[in-house]
Amino acid sequence: MTGRDRSRESVERARIVVPTGEVLRGEHMVAPAHRAPRAGYFRRPRSLRSERRTLWSWCWLPVYGVARIASITWNPFEALFEALMDREGKSRGKPFHGGWGSMAGQLAKALLPRTKNGAHVVMQVTDSQLRLVYVSGAGGITGRHGPVEIGWAADLRDVAWVRDRSDVVGGDHEIGFVDGSWYTVRFAGQGWRRMSDAFPVRLSHLDPVPHP
Repeated sequence: MTGRDRSRESVERARIVVPTGEVLRGEHMVAPAHRAPRAGYFRRPRSLRSERRTLWSWCWLPVYGVARIASITWNPFEALFEALMDREGKSRGKPFHGGWGSMAGQLAKALLPRTKNGAHVVMQVTDSQLRLVYVSGAGGITGRHGPVEIGWAADLRDVAWVRDRSDVVGGDHEIGFVDGSWYTVRFAGQGWRRMSDAFPVRLSHLDPVPHP
């Protein structure tokens, strides 16, 4: 199965969490933009807790563990501050505004869930919500799919605008919220140009960032 087929399958599987009667306006695989700051490991939400770790995941666990220990050894104070403090300064000068405690910060953290077997993240825009759906990456060999769950959601009325930043990288979009915060995501793969049509207010890169 190619990467494109896996993405399409994940988007289709994510539809099972859409309640009956709710209108799905847009759906696409999503990730943080390349230049956007990533939330630290201890800040990311634990998700898909019901699934069991696969044999493949067990094999890679020592590698991930060594990499995590190496990063802590390189900068031990950063790991401590990440766990105990809200370090908004990390986002300065980058495509993120508002701090980790803002609505945009919540979106940023939810884009990188901590799971046992990895997960594909699908963004859905319905007639009432903007949400992220986690589709388990388990089942590539056995054919048995892992669980699917809603990881994060916001009332669509709290989403102020979406701004196309394909002038920087194709698929990049800034998503702004009513609290004045915004974060840059990337819609990867085919069909990303249609995703912004699902948002109530759409801006081009020539439009200034709105102020609350």
